[in-house]
Amino acid sequence: MTKLNNVFKKVLLGTMTVTTLMATSAGASAATRTTVTAEPVQATVTLDQRPVATMQFNRIHLKRTSTKAIANQVQTTVDASALNLDQQHRDQQLK
Repeated sequence: MTKLNNVFKKVLLGTMTVTTLMATSAGASAATRTTVTAEPVQATVTLDQRPVATMQFNRIHLKRTSTKAIANQVQTTVDASALNLDQQHRDQQLK
């Protein structure tokens, strides 16, 4: 039964992959077809013989940090985002 289940999953995933590839190629071929014709434009570009380029160097100073501090920052951001979404949901329910 397990082998049959695994074979079924592989066939299903293969079918989904082929369907996705076919849809992607159909969309790409539809996107690359051009139907608009434009008239040619005459343009002239003049460049200086010696262009002037300025270079600026910037130093970036990074503080040492631990993975725990980064994890705390990420968790705080996730919590704030969840709180914001919850507040938006409440606001929509009140409307």
